[in-house]
Amino acid sequence: MAVAARLRPQPLLAIFLLACGSVSGCSTTSQVAQAPSMAQTAGAAAGTDAGYPVLPETVSVLPQPSNPAYAGGDNVAGVAVQGQMVATASAQGGAPAVAAQTAAFAGPTPQAVQPAGAPITAPAGLAVAMVVPEAPSKLGVRGEIDKLIDKYAAVYEVPVDLVRHVVNRESTFNPRAYNRGHWGLMQIKHATARGMGYGGPASGLFDAETNLKYAVKYLRGAWLVSDGNPKRADRLYQTGYYYEAKRKGMLEATGLGIDRKRRQRGPAPAIPSAEPEA
Repeated sequence: MAVAARLRPQPLLAIFLLACGSVSGCSTTSQVAQAPSMAQTAGAAAGTDAGYPVLPETVSVLPQPSNPAYAGGDNVAGVAVQGQMVATASAQGGAPAVAAQTAAFAGPTPQAVQPAGAPITAPAGLAVAMVVPEAPSKLGVRGEIDKLIDKYAAVYEVPVDLVRHVVNRESTFNPRAYNRGHWGLMQIKHATARGMGYGGPASGLFDAETNLKYAVKYLRGAWLVSDGNPKRADRLYQTGYYYEAKRKGMLEATGLGIDRKRRQRGPAPAIPSAEPEA
């Protein structure tokens, strides 16, 4: 009986030891974290990690605008908002790649096509090329006048530079010029033109060729009277040269009239001697 009494507590001790082992096993396993599932890992990568936002692995560098005017606060804020939206969309995996390219463009917005008839403007400081002809005087009415000047300068044998100088001074190459009875390109008077052979009305001297035909003829007379001096010929054209041509006997040569021929007297008769003959 004594032996049986000593052996009875042993099962109780074994049960107690088993119970302690089970309790220590629970506390040991609770300290080891469970392996995260694939869904939780993807959610943490796409969303937040311990409550903090996850930055994207790649960051696009936005180009700097070439014009400082586009670097204002509104544009920078707009680009930053677009960049954040693109980063969020790329993290979620739902936005296409084209949106990121559009947000990364920070330059000036291309202008839309202007409607027909709208004025075309160029930025300040833009050089606009303009085609200038080599000889503008050879175009249009001025070109025709220059041809007529060359023609009648050759006809009347007057220097073309002298004719062009007179035309420029008198009318600045304006065939419709008029001033107090002076008509057309070379501002010739109607009476003077008639003296050169013109038979039409005064208004007909507005025609460039008609004016040059008779005015250059009158200038030729001044050229002859001046003995080929351009400055003096120009002055005689303005003041008139009738009396000087008459004095030189050049009225016929200049077309101003007929020179009178002086009668040549014969030798004077011998005066008889007053002394009586022997």
